[in-house]
Amino acid sequence: MTLPIYPLIFISGFIASLLVFWVGIKLSHKFGMLDAPGGRKQHESATPLIGGLVIIPMYLILGWIAGLQSTMPFLQLLGGVLLLLSIGALDDKFHIHPWVKFVIQIWVACYVVIFCEAEIEKMGDLFGLGNINMSYFAKPFSVVCLVLLMNAINMMDGVDGLASGFITIALGWLMLIAFAGGLPPIVWAIAFLLAPMLAFLCFNMRNPLRKKASIFLGDAGSLSLALILGWFAIHLSQYPLHLDILHPVSIIWIMAVPIIDTFAIFFVRMKQGRSPFEADRLHLHHILMDKGVSPGNTTMIILTIAIMSAAIGICGIKLGIPDYALLYSWTAILMIYTHQRLKRA
Repeated sequence: MTLPIYPLIFISGFIASLLVFWVGIKLSHKFGMLDAPGGRKQHESATPLIGGLVIIPMYLILGWIAGLQSTMPFLQLLGGVLLLLSIGALDDKFHIHPWVKFVIQIWVACYVVIFCEAEIEKMGDLFGLGNINMSYFAKPFSVVCLVLLMNAINMMDGVDGLASGFITIALGWLMLIAFAGGLPPIVWAIAFLLAPMLAFLCFNMRNPLRKKASIFLGDAGSLSLALILGWFAIHLSQYPLHLDILHPVSIIWIMAVPIIDTFAIFFVRMKQGRSPFEADRLHLHHILMDKGVSPGNTTMIILTIAIMSAAIGICGIKLGIPDYALLYSWTAILMIYTHQRLKRA
């Protein structure tokens, strides 16, 4: 299939996704696929949890129509994602034990790393001593990175438009990188995921015409989309470094907000003698809202930080800042933020 038809597929996918979400919201209320308020969940009313259950199938349909299976391991990747989507949907409905979910995440991450070309082997010049090759550690390191990203974004999904907005922003940066690197198949592979994502944001993000979200991603959506986001980031970062498409160190700047926040909270929970996976209201978005910032402004503040962070990681390389300088700067921010959170724990 030639590229000129791709914009039509993108537009059609966006419109179709809007219609499916509209119907899905009504069916969710009928069949009880809802997230009820209570405890740490402070949304105003029961809200459908079908975001991921629409986004991922729509992406599969659009990708199949566009023939993405001929340019990337599309079907293999979506096979793992659909398994994660199913487990997430069951968890949204019946609440699976956290450790069971964690084991399944590890299994799916292993599958994606081994069978879907998601292995982080080239790390760049992280310490000023020459390029680092992970060699035998590449596969386990890649699995750890994917599982961390999945959990970080899943934990970020606590206020309208935040996790979905972050994923959209990160995908947008990766699409821009692919475009600048002369990789139109990857550009469109990301664009076809953004079509249902943008449709979802019309129902999920607060705006002057929408005072609250009418649909949520659910664990099914946040985990599955984080896995796909991780795949694109790894894939683009592993092109030969001399092509300067995406340096691995730039990935941690693109993903900085959820990763740094999750890292700090893990240590806070352990300091308090609790499981690092225990749900609570310690995340940055909870802190802002507890201080009186509105949910809409909370989302805008954090997403603005995410945009700026990604810009530092990407533009820094283009401006000639060494990989190790970007790594040390990022690590300093991580340690300062974690220290401040531990002081207040």
